Amino acid sequence: MNRRTRLLVADIAFAAVFILCAVLCVTVFLYQSDAKIHQQNKDFLSLAERDTAHINHGIGLLMDQVDAILQNTLNSAAAAPLTTDTLQRALNDAPFLISISLIDPQGNVVASTKAENIGHPVNLGSTPVLPLPSGDLLRIGPTHAGNDLADGIPLTDNTQRTPERGFIPITRTRLPESRGQDISLVATVGLKYLLNKVIQEPGVSPETRIAVLRTDGLRLLDTQPADSGLLQFERTIIDNWQKGSPAESGEFETIDAKHWLATYLLHPQLPLGVVLAIDSEILKNTLSPSIQRDNMTISFLMIVGMACVLFAYLFFRYAGRHQRERLLKIESQRNLLEKTLNACANAIVITRKDSTIEWCNPAFTTLAGYTTAEAIGKRPGFLTKSGKHDATFYSYLWQTILSGQVWRGEIVNRRKDGSLYNERLTISPVFDNQGDIQHFIATKEDFSEQKAAVDKLEVAHSHLNAVVENFPGSIIMEDTQGDIVLINQNIFDLLGLPGTDEYVLGKPIQKLMEFSSHVAENAQAFLKRIDELRAAARPFYGEEIHFKDGRWVERDFVPIRLHGNLLGFLYIYRDISQRKRHARELWQLATSDPLTGIPNRRAFFESFEHERARLTRYPGEAALLMVDIDHFKQINDTHGHGAGDAMLCHIVRQIRKLLRGSDTLARLGGEEFAILLPQANKEGALLLAERVRKVIEDTPLIYNDADIYVTASVGVAIMSHNDPNIDKTLSRADHALYKAKHSGRNRVEFE
Repeated sequence: MNRRTRLLVADIAFAAVFILCAVLCVTVFLYQSDAKIHQQNKDFLSLAERDTAHINHGIGLLMDQVDAILQNTLNSAAAAPLTTDTLQRALNDAPFLISISLIDPQGNVVASTKAENIGHPVNLGSTPVLPLPSGDLLRIGPTHAGNDLADGIPLTDNTQRTPERGFIPITRTRLPESRGQDISLVATVGLKYLLNKVIQEPGVSPETRIAVLRTDGLRLLDTQPADSGLLQFERTIIDNWQKGSPAESGEFETIDAKHWLATYLLHPQLPLGVVLAIDSEILKNTLSPSIQRDNMTISFLMIVGMACVLFAYLFFRYAGRHQRERLLKIESQRNLLEKTLNACANAIVITRKDSTIEWCNPAFTTLAGYTTAEAIGKRPGFLTKSGKHDATFYSYLWQTILSGQVWRGEIVNRRKDGSLYNERLTISPVFDNQGDIQHFIATKEDFSEQKAAVDKLEVAHSHLNAVVENFPGSIIMEDTQGDIVLINQNIFDLLGLPGTDEYVLGKPIQKLMEFSSHVAENAQAFLKRIDELRAAARPFYGEEIHFKDGRWVERDFVPIRLHGNLLGFLYIYRDISQRKRHARELWQLATSDPLTGIPNRRAFFESFEHERARLTRYPGEAALLMVDIDHFKQINDTHGHGAGDAMLCHIVRQIRKLLRGSDTLARLGGEEFAILLPQANKEGALLLAERVRKVIEDTPLIYNDADIYVTASVGVAIMSHNDPNIDKTLSRADHALYKAKHSGRNRVEFE
């Protein structure tokens, strides 16, 4: 047997053993997964039966509570007639009830905690009766959609979902002892409360369907939709309950031989039962993290083990030949790569980390106009920089690629002959084995012609948008003779135009304009402006008009031309009252403190950032004062929160008297204030801080004929152009304030 045959036999034997091991591993894995899924199902069975019993018990307790409330209310009728106040007192202690209503023998509501229920008929004849030990009758009605009895719609179709808004009526009837008439009370149990009580049971997952059924087959509540198979299964459970079969399941049952798993339990006293069901596929797909982790671990170990065996065999089998082939392949790939890059239509440049060119392809020499010898050793910026981009542009480019990211963008470069061209540039870092950047590869594409075409397309697109945007609101168009040629209904609603023949197509527009001028705040100015627009015959957009009733309307004026000929004028009106009101309100809320009226924290930090930017551009100094009222809580505790608010406003008034127009006083929160002093040095900031501290100490607040004195601690910090960000300055000011607080308060500290 020659060497080639021996190697072939060895390969076949190894392949057979390898396949056998793989089959065994897969078999073990599948068995382990099935075992864990089976255990998961058993665990879910135990939890589901416990949750079913817990939900059943909880619903029973709730029904008992409702029945007890109705019984106590009926008992109180022996002492005095039932009134709305009596029912309201009973309702106050039951957050799960929507209303309690009194029903006369004819089935009409004669008193209720909800006035809209009075007079509404209640059909008790169709509701099954549950006799009580006291002789009274209890009825649990069907689920209703609606807010209360007045608009409730009974749901008797089990295929319908439980509504988000609804109730279940519970009725207790006191039977007369003699010839008197029976008394009935109906309480409406909030469906949202009941749903939350069921869904929030511990251990119940969102995918689990919970249904509450009456023993006559009517569903009162569900948390998930059900298919026909599950509904049929519930019908079977109802039949078993009615026949006296066991009231609870001992194990899960598969419905439709498909996917539903369920358990159920009948309430021992009430004609109610609970059914809990879940899709077995969902249960299978929601394996516990430990099972998933075990499966992943086993899979990983099997794959790694098989891979190691295969790798070891292949390594020792082909190690020698692979080494020789590897060297030849590397050389071949290098030659292929170089030929590919040289044949590439896009320019490619490889530079060192210091950006000097190490290699470039012919496409680059064609694009830039430099020979390979002229480019090697030079920097691309030295060869092609056009001067069309500022330092920030190149700073961001270098920051991106030096951080290891790819930079893509558009850039204007210059050829050797001085002509400019638009270039799409991609620069990618190349890392060594230690993860350090060694080279950059730049791919360049001349897209000057494409950019010119894109610019033309953008112009055409903007023209198209202009045509579309000419028809956005209430529209009137007149021709060159002043007659109406286009009008929509919105203009009648906006201007309050009467629907007469004076304002229809073909009629002169002048009467319409005169009517509109009376709606505007200044009638003469309105008409004069219309004449000016017509005379100029130029588009005018976004003109705002104030109406007498307080509304703001925005008008666009558009001359319509075709082939250079004027066809008429288009007027477009939009009501922008709400937008302007919201803008004012949002600006006020966003930038001022509602108590003191001074800038809030957000507005202060915006001013702070502007000042930092100014210092960066024009080096200098600015000061920051952090002011905190000492023992401010004592004012609230002693004099009340009204005095505390008055004290904050009083302090703001006193500090404002000491500040310049360029200074900014803001409330950062609670009793903490900040003062920004542009162009202030340390001496000036400390002097002002001491004056602030002094005026707070010496100027009491007169509140309810009493003088209230407070003191303040002040932290001072100087912000200069050397600070990298505002956080550094804030940190120093906070630290200075901290020193002032812990050094006895009522003092100024500098950091």
